Amino acid sequence: MNEFDNNTADELNITDTPKKNKKDKSFGKRLVATGVKTICFGLVAGFVFGFSVPFASGYLVPKIQQQLSPQSQQLKVSTLSDTTDTDISAVSMDEASANTIEVIKKVKPSIVCITSVSETQNIFNQVYETEGSGSGIMFYKDDSKVYIATNSHVISGASSVGISINDSETLIPAELVGKDENADLAVISVNISDITAAGINDIQLATFGDSDSVQVGESVIAIGNALGNGNTATAGIVSAIQKDVNIQGKKLSVLQTDAAINPGNSGGALVNSKGQVIGINTAKIALEDVEGIGYSITSNVAKPIIEQLMNSTDTPALGVYITTITQDISSQYNLPQAGVLIQQVIPGGSAEAAGLQSGDVVTAYNDTPIFNNDQLISAVQASQVGDTAKLTIVRNGQTQTVNVKLLKGNTSF
Repeated sequence: MNEFDNNTADELNITDTPKKNKKDKSFGKRLVATGVKTICFGLVAGFVFGFSVPFASGYLVPKIQQQLSPQSQQLKVSTLSDTTDTDISAVSMDEASANTIEVIKKVKPSIVCITSVSETQNIFNQVYETEGSGSGIMFYKDDSKVYIATNSHVISGASSVGISINDSETLIPAELVGKDENADLAVISVNISDITAAGINDIQLATFGDSDSVQVGESVIAIGNALGNGNTATAGIVSAIQKDVNIQGKKLSVLQTDAAINPGNSGGALVNSKGQVIGINTAKIALEDVEGIGYSITSNVAKPIIEQLMNSTDTPALGVYITTITQDISSQYNLPQAGVLIQQVIPGGSAEAAGLQSGDVVTAYNDTPIFNNDQLISAVQASQVGDTAKLTIVRNGQTQTVNVKLLKGNTSF
């Protein structure tokens, strides 16, 4: 066993030794060959690269550039250029946006911001002031005055009204020329001398367009004193035309638009793409589940009314602030269930001269029963300046008759 083991060991030693030397020599040869190949490849690659770059730059690139149009070359440069170095002024504005900007620039100076102050007296004879905001459209001027169209509800019941032009902080006092409660339209005026004193020398007037030619889908812009924060502009389309709606008990012929109309926009302009006023913004639907429904009195309905109001010098007024008696008011203050409550008597007006008082309830006008504000307003408007109207009133639970001589109504709002 030992001899066999030794021989085996010797054989293994003899056999292993030559094999190890052979592997070492083979590895060395491969190493040298690899080095030679690497050097040769480097020489060839260097030669090819050195030749191809000048060739590509001098021959291929010009050929490729010739195949590219100037537009595609410019596009390529713009795409690859650093955006921080891009010249923004070189980006062209689309035609629609450019036209919108021009329309707003044209119309905005003719839209005024209206601020109204109202003195309200409650049933306990406590007087307090409230401030409201709205918009108006300068549409006509003569040698001394500028005339402004607005909604009647913007200025009704106000003890004083002022306007600002071009977002000026100076409030210019306004006077009532005339109003039509049923049409929700009114005309006020300001003295040109007051406008000049406010530092405004350029008075721009709006131009009215033909609302009968308006089509559904037509682009429109609403400009006005939204939320009382100064003139802003919103854009949309005409959603419906020649639509009759009831707003605060008044039936009005309106355009419907999805342009945003918010509190303070009332009395402002709805204009077309030509910058023409095609509507006077009057109301919006203010419900949680309703969006994008605003109404504008059509220009063709508004124009003859505001022209008549501007030229009228014989508009009578009762000279009171009134409110319709609701069932709640009736039960709370033990008043008749029908009629109109006089909240305040305007100094110097018809009612004061006749001896009417706050707290009186008007139940009839010339023996015609009166149930709400609109009925009394319509009855007064149907009368003439200088007429004597017989009012049936309830005062302290007693019914009595008061004769009122109607004075001009353009001295108060």
